[in-house]
Amino acid sequence: MINFFPIQTAEFTLDGIPIKVHGIRTGTVQVKKSHREPSQGMLQIMVDLRWAKPMPIYAWLIEHPEGNILIDTGENVQVKEDWYFDCDPTVGFANKKILKFEIEREMEIGRQLYYLGFETEEIDWVILTHLHIDHIDGLMYFPRSEVIVSQAEWERPFGAMKCLLPPGMRPNKIIYESDPVFIGQYPLTSDGRIRIISTPGHTHGHQSVLLETDTHHLFFAGDTSFDQDQLLNSRVGGIHADKKASLDTYKRILKLASLEPLIYLPSHDWKSGERLVNGETCHV
Repeated sequence: MINFFPIQTAEFTLDGIPIKVHGIRTGTVQVKKSHREPSQGMLQIMVDLRWAKPMPIYAWLIEHPEGNILIDTGENVQVKEDWYFDCDPTVGFANKKILKFEIEREMEIGRQLYYLGFETEEIDWVILTHLHIDHIDGLMYFPRSEVIVSQAEWERPFGAMKCLLPPGMRPNKIIYESDPVFIGQYPLTSDGRIRIISTPGHTHGHQSVLLETDTHHLFFAGDTSFDQDQLLNSRVGGIHADKKASLDTYKRILKLASLEPLIYLPSHDWKSGERLVNGETCHV
């Protein structure tokens, strides 16, 4: 079988203990140019005939001493079928108009983990940054994993198709604790080195993941921004639940980047994997 996108891997240490982080690209997505960049929102995007270039759909695997952590699950091949969106006629209709996907079976997260030497049962936690389809559509591979989503995202979804979630799925709906930089945080591991960070804006309950290694802070940003350039230039894409909240989230991330060597890893940035491998930090 062919692995269309090579998995990108970097090694770090936690108190001298080696760990690996993998960037896994599960196909590509295209959006309208008025979606990719600042615009007037959904109405403009729906009528826009201009498509931006394809972007990757990243999932991330952290091999931590306390367990294997998957951040988002990417897409599956069924997304290319019209019927796939029928369970939610409203959101499904919009998604068919504003999104184009390219993925083959070998690109799905389950197959890619196999290439890495992992069984899906070996994934202890699946952290969802939010509930958009290109982040949840690999969940069928993880019926035994603990799935984590923010309570705000679960109770107040924005542009989500919850009907595509595995039947009977009962995620851990987390509530954040206080944090000196961000609105809130949730410590995942007992060593305190992996924390889930509240990063609202793209959706009301969007969250990111922060891994603090001995040398770098890795910020798995989901859809906080499409790429690092948008973060650095405070440009919010066309579809965000709360653009003011997005700008506030940007400021908080940049504050952290001014304090720590931060590797910024959004889900749809072709350069995310390169930054991971090269240890390239965000300069502010």
